[in-house]
Amino acid sequence: MNRFDQHIQNLLALCSRIGVIQLENQSKLKIETKSDKSPVTNIDLLSNDMIIGYLSSHFPEDIIISEESAEKIKRKQSYWVVDPIDGTKDYIKGGSQFCICIAYIENNYPVFGIIYIPSTKEFFYAIQGNGSYLLGEDGVKVKLPLIKPISDRIFLSTTIRKSILKILENDFPDSEKVFMSSAVKFSKVAEGNGHLSIRLGPTYEWDTAAGQCILEESGSLFLDKNLNRFSYGKEENLLNGPFFVINGNLNDYKKTIGQCLSLTE
Repeated sequence: MNRFDQHIQNLLALCSRIGVIQLENQSKLKIETKSDKSPVTNIDLLSNDMIIGYLSSHFPEDIIISEESAEKIKRKQSYWVVDPIDGTKDYIKGGSQFCICIAYIENNYPVFGIIYIPSTKEFFYAIQGNGSYLLGEDGVKVKLPLIKPISDRIFLSTTIRKSILKILENDFPDSEKVFMSSAVKFSKVAEGNGHLSIRLGPTYEWDTAAGQCILEESGSLFLDKNLNRFSYGKEENLLNGPFFVINGNLNDYKKTIGQCLSLTE
């Protein structure tokens, strides 16, 4: 048993408790604006404290970096990244496309990841080399992908540029385009609910690491602009570059990726 296995049930219970708090308080939030102009709520901060509290008590030697504390932590080669509410803007609006993301990065790659979706009570997790799983409230564990053949959908950010959308509509005219504002989209592709996701705009390590681990362990590719496996620990500000999620044969997507990247040059 590796060091993550024994914590799965406890982390499920923790995420479930936090998810209830997030849903119960969604209509009565205290909202502030951070230095980068993004919103943060009292429930983001409470959720963050609960997750950090668990990780720091059970992994006392580890570095833990969260969206709400990133400026205070000096990163090493291996560390936790936490996003207590990924999709805060959707959460504030009363939406359901927000999730909890927790991941462990080891030597620049994610080796453990969790995505928990409070609105559906779905707990996705993956451990490097052990596969990806969906754990239900009933405790039943199902290995991903759930859906075969892969659904003809492309999952995109709500802020996707029209020029990128035009390329995708031209290259994949029959694919349904689904817009989501959080890492929920990664869990959907990992399930087999879609074959592609693209992001050229800025994201942070805590936005993607958990999703990458879950995707890779379910058989999908998570690639950088050079079509190499996406990696972490490169930027001091923890910003990510462009990435491409592919649930299929890379050769079928190279032309599309090249066209999308040409718009960023």
